[in-house]
Amino acid sequence: MNIRTIILAAAGCALAAPALATTESMNAQQVAQKYDDELRHDAVTAKLKLSTCGYKVEQAQMRCTERPRERVVENVAKSYGRDIRSMGVLAEPIGDRGIGMLGWEYWDKDKVNDYWMYLPALGKVKRVLSVKDSADSGSYFGTEFYMEDLEEPRLEEYDIKLLREEKVRVLEAGKGYVEVPAYVLEWVPVGRKKETSNYARSLTWIDKDRFVLLRGEYYDHDGRLNKVRTVKNLQQVNHKWLPRQVTMDNLLTRRVSVMDRQAIALNIPVEDEYLSQRALTDQAFRERYLVKYRSFWKE
Repeated sequence: MNIRTIILAAAGCALAAPALATTESMNAQQVAQKYDDELRHDAVTAKLKLSTCGYKVEQAQMRCTERPRERVVENVAKSYGRDIRSMGVLAEPIGDRGIGMLGWEYWDKDKVNDYWMYLPALGKVKRVLSVKDSADSGSYFGTEFYMEDLEEPRLEEYDIKLLREEKVRVLEAGKGYVEVPAYVLEWVPVGRKKETSNYARSLTWIDKDRFVLLRGEYYDHDGRLNKVRTVKNLQQVNHKWLPRQVTMDNLLTRRVSVMDRQAIALNIPVEDEYLSQRALTDQAFRERYLVKYRSFWKE
């Protein structure tokens, strides 16, 4: 799950005129598989800043209509074969420090991903659902990112089509805005995923060379464009291309969340004991591991 200035520049990326997909191009499954491969790491630890606000658009700029709610999360994730375990804990603001979320994502489509949230003020762990029928829709720390938005997709749970190829305008670190060739994929959930997903379908713009997500559009079950995801400042970290910033714009609620990556380390040793409910609830136990993980961080 890897992402700000407020006032926020309008997040939408301008698209060039589309070109039809050619027979020389990769097919939808090949593109989706390459994209999935690029998402995977043995382990990731990162410091993320989350900013959320209501907004209005004036003169092509997105402006917050309220003081943004800002939080800093220390996140750790580890792969177990095709399964993933992760934990994010709030470090700021002080009043929210220690609120944490533990996630176990399963590759087996017959299993439902598990999420738990710890609220220190209540001293108890709360089960969180990442499906559309849950009360909070699995929001990630109160942002416009759903847990579903941060999960790695199980490819067999979607009917995936390659719609076209076109260029998308992206802000690259050290280069400014550039036109990047992309595959446009349509993802339609099938089977049980169709019943549990927050979205009826989504479109993703996948970089043709680096196979990273450049843009995402997410449509609700009434066919409305619900949310738009964009990225900024793609950078190489350990030979992997990652965005410094990810924006999720909820067009229906007129709220926007920005996830800034402030520091990161890839593929460092992460102990199984850290990704547990004990670490979620025991601050002293958790901190012993976090001190080590922070020492690997690079901006």
